[in-house]
Amino acid sequence: MEIAYEPLRTAVGRTTVDGRIAPAVTLQECSESRLDIACICMYYRLMKLVSLPCYCATLRQAARAVTVLYEDMLADSGLHATQYTALQLLDSVPGLTTTELAEALGIDQTTATRTLALIKRAGLAKDTVGIDRRQRHWALSAQGQALLKKLKPRWEAAQEAFEKRLGRAEATALKRASYLAASTLSSS
Repeated sequence: MEIAYEPLRTAVGRTTVDGRIAPAVTLQECSESRLDIACICMYYRLMKLVSLPCYCATLRQAARAVTVLYEDMLADSGLHATQYTALQLLDSVPGLTTTELAEALGIDQTTATRTLALIKRAGLAKDTVGIDRRQRHWALSAQGQALLKKLKPRWEAAQEAFEKRLGRAEATALKRASYLAASTLSSS
């Protein structure tokens, strides 16, 4: 199947939940104000999402859509959904090592290290040296606990929006199936 895109306009922006591109600044405005352009997005007539034959690609489609939903809810907090999840985990199980956090979240060590460094830099978590000097144990700071508490209603709103759009039974089934897939595939 060949896909044809028709360029309409170029601007700096991001895609919203409903698939529209919301321009932050036009290229002309960027050049006039001498902004550093990190990403230039092309406006295209948007295709409808298609069902793909590949499990991996389909799960990635779902992950991107869900991430947009949660990140929109956290938009002005300065946190990404992945960082919020790390804060939740550190709140429920303080003293985790970087490796333990990576394993619990199903991410690699490098990603966990980078996520925790950003959280630490923001003053939301603190680390202490373990038995081995390379090992770090992590806990939320008072600022991290306060932010987590402040953002909890937004996270709950994202959870409710997800259930409302998908249906509660389907959302629960998807969560179960996703966990089953992650735990089964990562152990092989």
